[in-house]
Amino acid sequence: EAFIKFLKPSNNDQAAYLSNGAYVVDKTIKNEYGSLTIKQVIGDSNLTYILMDFTAPEGTVLNAARYRFHTMITTNHSSNSTGFEVLADGNPNDHKISLVMNIMTDSSLAGQTVDLKLYDLQAADLFPGIFETVSPGSWETAFKLDFKEYSTLYQINQSITLYGYTAILKTISVSPISITLKIDSGSLKEINNAAGRLKEFGPNENLDNFPITINYKDGTSETTSIISGLTASDLLTNQLLTIKTFENVINDKEISSFVFFDKVIPMTPNN
Repeated sequence: EAFIKFLKPSNNDQAAYLSNGAYVVDKTIKNEYGSLTIKQVIGDSNLTYILMDFTAPEGTVLNAARYRFHTMITTNHSSNSTGFEVLADGNPNDHKISLVMNIMTDSSLAGQTVDLKLYDLQAADLFPGIFETVSPGSWETAFKLDFKEYSTLYQINQSITLYGYTAILKTISVSPISITLKIDSGSLKEINNAAGRLKEFGPNENLDNFPITINYKDGTSETTSIISGLTASDLLTNQLLTIKTFENVINDKEISSFVFFDKVIPMTPNN
């Protein structure tokens, strides 16, 4: 239920679909600094969410706006990005919190075993609050990521223009929780320079320099104007990877097309 509230499905069918894809872990690690329970995992081709509960010793109040752990992860794939989001639990002034950890990678972690070490729980007020350690312990465990991977991979292989430079949009991977684009270009350095530095939009928010628009069959659309994911360039392989998440679950079965820079990509059986 906590996972479903976090993902914000738009209807009961989406909620059931996501619930069926989640994998229950329920592993608890305890020490003198607190108890950490890995509850569930869910994911797709490039994004994995881990739901966890943390209970501090009695007398500790965990009521800050933001929390995070320092993290060490070992899988068969290199992780590109990790982050944490606090879930509202209805009792903000007790010694318990629920967190969702995200792991963004260049390929799926489904079916793998992850070795996870979390240490030094840190808390901060809303941005620009500074993170400070509130529980200095470490919690280490290994578990399977046996979630159902619901992504659909579309082979695009079309020429596009990014900031005046030629590139090839290779693939788009779509799931209810994210969209991932893989782009090849011999001009990645120039593209990144042209995109420029991150432009601040609001507190701890930056404009997305590689936005994508989803057009739905009912005529509605949504665009990633604010960064909420990952963009990473590999100058050795000339590949740009950009992972996009949205405010609510993506209605992936009702997408009519994508717009990415100068290219409109219809979602047809031929893609």
